[in-house]
Amino acid sequence: MGQHYKDVAVQALKRREAAIPKEYLLPEESIKNLPRNLTTVPKTSGHFTHGELEILETNAEDILFKIKNKLWTSVEVTKAFCKASIVAQQLTNCLTEILFPEALARAQFLDEYLEKNGQVIGPLHGLPISLKDCMITPPHPSSIGMACYANEATTPEQETVLVSILAKLGAVFYVKTTVPVAMMMMETISNIWGETNGAYHSGTSSGGSSGGEGVLLAMRGSPLGIGTDIGGSIRIPSAFNGLYGLKPTFGRFPVYGTKSGISGQDFIYSNNGPMSRSLEALKLYCSAVLSAESSPWDLDPKCLPVPWRGNVITPPGRKLRFGIIPDNDGEISVHPPIVRGLAMTKKALEAAGHEVFIWEPLNHPTMAQEMNSSFYTLGAAAILELTREHDEPVFPSMKNYEEHYLKGEHGTLGPTKLREMITKRNAYQKEYLDAWLKTGGDGKGPMDGLILPSSPWTAPRLGFTQEVFCVNFTGVFNILDYPVCTFPVTFANKDLDKKRSDWKPLNEKDAALQADYDPEFYHGTPVTLQCVGRRLEDEKVLEMTGIIAEALKNLQ
Repeated sequence: MGQHYKDVAVQALKRREAAIPKEYLLPEESIKNLPRNLTTVPKTSGHFTHGELEILETNAEDILFKIKNKLWTSVEVTKAFCKASIVAQQLTNCLTEILFPEALARAQFLDEYLEKNGQVIGPLHGLPISLKDCMITPPHPSSIGMACYANEATTPEQETVLVSILAKLGAVFYVKTTVPVAMMMMETISNIWGETNGAYHSGTSSGGSSGGEGVLLAMRGSPLGIGTDIGGSIRIPSAFNGLYGLKPTFGRFPVYGTKSGISGQDFIYSNNGPMSRSLEALKLYCSAVLSAESSPWDLDPKCLPVPWRGNVITPPGRKLRFGIIPDNDGEISVHPPIVRGLAMTKKALEAAGHEVFIWEPLNHPTMAQEMNSSFYTLGAAAILELTREHDEPVFPSMKNYEEHYLKGEHGTLGPTKLREMITKRNAYQKEYLDAWLKTGGDGKGPMDGLILPSSPWTAPRLGFTQEVFCVNFTGVFNILDYPVCTFPVTFANKDLDKKRSDWKPLNEKDAALQADYDPEFYHGTPVTLQCVGRRLEDEKVLEMTGIIAEALKNLQ
């Protein structure tokens, strides 16, 4: 038996506390009577200067422009986001490792480079970028919410490939963000770092597993963050925090060296992708990383040699065809604010001249079940043998992992079962592709994209997903390996989003989920949907997301 997890946690929390500059903390009197919408605090607290607030409210692409044109320095931008990240940490518990000394040294170097050479070092020159905890930044630990890794130093040889690429492009790394145990829950809580709460409503979940990234971005503590996604881990936190978040097709972005909760499994691929309040920031990030200059395909053997392409929807300005899932996936119905958000999106697109039709969610519940089952089968021993070594208790939504482990599946997976899993997955992929293509005909091409909820909740109350776990709306596209981007629509409104009446639940889980809906409690939480494209249509997904965002803007 290793060191007890409580002792491990004490050590990790002390390290984090020691790294926090005390002058960055909100004074005690400022945190006594907090509003439930914590995103308002930076502006109203009086803690930030006018100049700092201007930086925090500026999108990543505009920050880069101002640094390049010497209107701002990387040092002043980095200091502002360091300070804001600490306030976000105070209010939401979203940080693991704090890298301020090296971040400020890096920013100083970049400012001097620009002054001396008259040009930027790369397209991300001087931009602070926050990283999900699984990105390895030596010598700092990468705990992924587990005691076994929480205080373990990392070596230069372990550095995540994407981290190396972003550094060469000019990024400044200043914080790493919280994740749940082994990154396998849809809310962010662990025995080491505790629970990360929501930004727009402190009584709601931040989402998972990139939950720390989600709330940090919503709190204006970062202009651009990097998450990972194996079942919805970019999209769920993006949804709960009103963000744009891209889950790419596997192979488009380098993943080598990213720490995994289920190391070695290739049944469902984990991707990394950008998260931001700005869609343009996502596009800028994608074009920078997937450029001939970066050549990530020369650093990661699984990365496809396909540079990022622009203006892929042709002819420009053509009207698009969207399928939409307006209420449920055949197993789970969404909360009323999301139904309204879907109706708003449909109305906005039709007003802009696009076609929107109902899409039947083909095999969605069974695909989601298959994904969850595969995680229990492949992850039980991989996770439990590490957590049990430190006597870590198992959270309720991870009890299935423990049950599989106790049945005796200690890392053994028979070839017959694996073949069956792969055969079934491949059949789902083929069936979905065929159905997608059949939407064409009568002189029309197949649908361009699919619009659907990101989750049945806007942002569930803290702890609720431990009882009612649902990643149906995101997980299917990990099975299918389709690119997806979230987009914010509106906020829950207690006057508009009443409880359902004359409605029959699809099953007990559906009934429990709807019974939780309270218009008063969920008022003000973000309504965020997903736009889906076919495999390798990542550029098109971001372009379609932009078209949807513009249509919604014009509607409102």
